[in-house]
Amino acid sequence: MIDLLIQKYYRPPFIGLMAFIMVFVTNPISHATVVAVKDLAGPGNGFLGYQIVAAAAIIALVWGIKRNTEVAGTLIGFVSGMLLWACWASYAFKFNPISLGMPKYVIGADGYSRGANLLFIQGSIGICGATLLFFIFNKDTKCNAFRWIQRALRLDLGEPASGQGRNYCRITFLETIYVIWFCYAASLFLGDERFLGYHHPVTYAVFATCILWGGYLLWKLSKFTRVMAGIRYAVPVRAIVWLGVGELAPKYGFYEEIWLDPLTYTAEIWTIVGVFVVLILASAWMPQRRVRNPVPAAQNV
Repeated sequence: MIDLLIQKYYRPPFIGLMAFIMVFVTNPISHATVVAVKDLAGPGNGFLGYQIVAAAAIIALVWGIKRNTEVAGTLIGFVSGMLLWACWASYAFKFNPISLGMPKYVIGADGYSRGANLLFIQGSIGICGATLLFFIFNKDTKCNAFRWIQRALRLDLGEPASGQGRNYCRITFLETIYVIWFCYAASLFLGDERFLGYHHPVTYAVFATCILWGGYLLWKLSKFTRVMAGIRYAVPVRAIVWLGVGELAPKYGFYEEIWLDPLTYTAEIWTIVGVFVVLILASAWMPQRRVRNPVPAAQNV
């Protein structure tokens, strides 16, 4: 029975669709995890809960890097990247607002409230951009965006080395962290009325661009024939689609962000978690490298 299902669905466009949905639903799951840990741990105890989750992610990351297989490396690198950003990197930006006695939320001129810690994440985009230069000038990168920049700037960095032996876990982990970091900071600039604001024409244009560009990338993803390559490709695709669908669309009143109140929308959140678990198990079960992938695969940062 399982073999029949694999034969039926282990082909385009199902492989790319499965990879995208699995990666996409981790955004509401990670948001809900942060809120749930804080609410369940009680006032002042959230720090300990976040560190426990982060410690588990680090242990898994070390194991994935040592094992260095495509399946374990891709899945563990991605999941650990999501958890470490949500429970470690993102939480660290709360230190200054707390120690400086800043208000928990800052109300902008447009009436939207933002966590004070988000101002520090927003300001960190300079560090993010500066360190990204290391990857842009890497001749061995497999990232489509970085390779396009190299061609556009006519950079001759020498012949790239063979892709054999690269560590999938490390690559996927770094890509996940940087994609989240850059897109999160960029979305904060879009929503900040000191720069643009949610109702600025440029923000409307970015919203439309994310929808259209995301649709094009999903079309490319639908052609993938290997699920692990599809998952790695879906990491930046998810970020672009989420910027429009997950960050901007709720601000325009299209739907309510249920992941910000997981204890109220428990059934919905557990349904999303169930979908993720089923898809991650299915992706690990699928045959790997059965045919050559016709689309440039993982971004090698």
